[in-house]
Amino acid sequence: MIELSQILSTWKKVFSNWKYVLIFLFAVLIFYSLNILIFNWKNLATFYSNLGFFGTLKLFFSFFFSFRSTIVLHSFISLILISILFGVLISLIFYKSKLNISKDKRTGLFGGIGVFIGAFVPGCAACGVGLASFLGLGAGFLSFLPYDGLELSILSIVILGFAIINLTKNMYTCKVK
Repeated sequence: MIELSQILSTWKKVFSNWKYVLIFLFAVLIFYSLNILIFNWKNLATFYSNLGFFGTLKLFFSFFFSFRSTIVLHSFISLILISILFGVLISLIFYKSKLNISKDKRTGLFGGIGVFIGAFVPGCAACGVGLASFLGLGAGFLSFLPYDGLELSILSIVILGFAIINLTKNMYTCKVK
């Protein structure tokens, strides 16, 4: 059984390389930005004709930095956590592909499911965040859930965490062999 110290040493090795830190930051920003874009796409499309491309881009950055004030706290925290876990997973996948370690289909499946659920409802679809609201499955769809979609965010966080741990274990055991 792999120990916590081995997992942490693997993460330290991966994230001590600036390339993987950049991949992590890029993935976090992309995931976070896509959620802001989905949340505000109607506003951005409406203002595009008046503001033009650069004005709309400036408006997007305004939404980017003030997003916390537009959604409830638990949605924002879960969005940040899912974004960070997504970035860690992507960085580890790039590192693993560099090592030419054989593909573990379970890790890819769990990571894909976690990312999908995280993108589908990264907090609260009633707030209009995520693909659920983009597909028109907002508050009405989630009114059946007792915590307004927060349980899906927690599920996504757990699945992404499991995928990250599983991927790290796979990298460590393959390197020892």
